[in-house]
Amino acid sequence: MKSSFFLFLVILLIACDPTTKSDRGPAADDAKGVLVSPKELSEIRKLAAEGVEPHQTNVTEFLKFIDTLMAASASWEELSGEVVVVGRSSQNPVQISSSGGKLAYGTALAWHLTGDPKYARKSRSVILDLTDTYGYRNAEEESFHWGAQGILNLSRGGTPYIYAADLLEGWEGWSAEDRLSYQVWLRDVMYPKVAWASRFRKNNWGVAGSFSAALIAWYLMDHPDWRLEELSPVELSLSPKEAFDAHNQYQIHRMKTTEEWKMDAKVDIWGILPHGGIPEEIRRGDDPIDGDHLPTDGSGTHYTMTHIEHLTAHAEFLRRLGDTSIYDNVEEDGSGSLLQAYLFVIENPIKSHCFTSARRNALYLAYDYYKHPALLRSLRECGPSNIQGQRMALYGRLTHPLDLSSDNH
Repeated sequence: MKSSFFLFLVILLIACDPTTKSDRGPAADDAKGVLVSPKELSEIRKLAAEGVEPHQTNVTEFLKFIDTLMAASASWEELSGEVVVVGRSSQNPVQISSSGGKLAYGTALAWHLTGDPKYARKSRSVILDLTDTYGYRNAEEESFHWGAQGILNLSRGGTPYIYAADLLEGWEGWSAEDRLSYQVWLRDVMYPKVAWASRFRKNNWGVAGSFSAALIAWYLMDHPDWRLEELSPVELSLSPKEAFDAHNQYQIHRMKTTEEWKMDAKVDIWGILPHGGIPEEIRRGDDPIDGDHLPTDGSGTHYTMTHIEHLTAHAEFLRRLGDTSIYDNVEEDGSGSLLQAYLFVIENPIKSHCFTSARRNALYLAYDYYKHPALLRSLRECGPSNIQGQRMALYGRLTHPLDLSSDNH
């Protein structure tokens, strides 16, 4: 009797586990994911169930956050048709704010961590809600223009939806028709806008745009005959592979300090300087753009952290495809280094700063690659991040866990 009951429990667990081959298909076990894979999530789920830290605490806190966000989303205004961004706000509409991206991606993660299909259904629903939208102009303008707030909101808030769609692959509720509908929307509505930011903007808008455009192109690779149309700053028609390669290169070029990669920089120096400063972000505050440290914890410091957070997400995505070029990039004079940008903030010999609690999620991803002691030390001294993250390096504490109390790092 006991053995029969045990067999029943095993069968029940397999049936509820979203990472089994029966649900996800034969290729799913090999999926690397955008920022985390189904295989990694399965291991996190197992360790959390066994009470292993920090997984148990992370998963418990994460599910509480997602359940609260799901409940709050019930009152969100419906998104359909022409989207008009009110007040040039990064929080409008909520579906492509940081909250919308966290909901889409978070519910896909929660499905893998629990096996409860309510999470997968929610993720699918919010993804497909995007597919009849268009426009994304500013409310005070009669027509869309390049530079509209909606471009940034799509680049940052819309990109985690692709993380989510990738994690829904193999679930019987995510059909080929669903995927195609979403892909067409990405191609026709989102891509031209984020590609503009990638090609034109030097600051965090451009970082988000290059990552978003490259990720869209990657997600459309199963349609090699499709053309991705860019309308500005120049008209281009690219295959998904051509677009993928181009926008990855634009991200690396954005890190450069040379004249040909000034792009739309508003100051006389740009890129990631040899000491790690990012003038295009520092200018947003009161600190000197060419200073050897950040004297205040103001806007320039926070925009610097945002730039780094976006760039880390792109670096981690490419790393999972076997390409560490963003993580490793350093020019001959020491400029263009993502690691040095971190150190300029968190281990500056004159004055250092803690990343904000949300942006601190990016440090988990960066430490997983660099293993640099300053990143670990910053997390220990500043404290663990919140569970959700900021914009693009979402849920890093959950997906790239660190036991900050352990000496085994």
